[in-house]
Amino acid sequence: MTQERHSHEVATLHGMGRQESEDWQRSKPRNISAEQWARFEANIGEIFEALGMDLGNPGTERTPARFLKAMFDATEGYEGDPKLVTAFPTECRGGPDCHLSQVIEGPIPYYSLCEHHAFPFHGSAFVGYIAHEHIIGISKLTRLVRLFARRFSVQERMGVQITETLEGILEAHGVALYLDGTHLCTQMRGVRETDSVTRTSFWRGHYAEDAQLRAEFLRMCEMRSGRS
Repeated sequence: MTQERHSHEVATLHGMGRQESEDWQRSKPRNISAEQWARFEANIGEIFEALGMDLGNPGTERTPARFLKAMFDATEGYEGDPKLVTAFPTECRGGPDCHLSQVIEGPIPYYSLCEHHAFPFHGSAFVGYIAHEHIIGISKLTRLVRLFARRFSVQERMGVQITETLEGILEAHGVALYLDGTHLCTQMRGVRETDSVTRTSFWRGHYAEDAQLRAEFLRMCEMRSGRS
């Protein structure tokens, strides 16, 4: 891959992540008509039969419908989450240099669908931030992770979306995110890896500037997850 192409792909990844991060407050119900739903079920059934599934027995005759409903449920993040907006004032009233110790939440389990093969990938997220004038309800950090996980995505973009959305909500001094992921698209097909885990980290503000702060965050993640 040339340097120009690599730079373009990185810019595109961050641009898409930023655009969707700015869109997180919008509730966007997906409207699928009964006619569309029936057509989708028929198309899925045709594909499954072509691949070898016997749809003529009680155990499989409703499989296309169940599959479609499962995919719809697994991608509900596209509809937004109106309960994510809750932020609270902190006790930090000392101006721009006032900051609190870092807050770290995790492991937060997540499940997503790889946009390349529509296979699941899943793992854990650790979210950290250094508050300035606002904090966020702890449960909202779980909601934030799942908002962007429950879509067709890639682990890299999901991380950009989570960090930039949290940064926008809180205007914190710093935001950190650590994701680990097991990708079934590499385990069930292709190279058929069995034990690999993809790890990604994302840093904003003080975390990007302070190596000691990053090390403390990662150390606490390892303590909580039991991984070394």
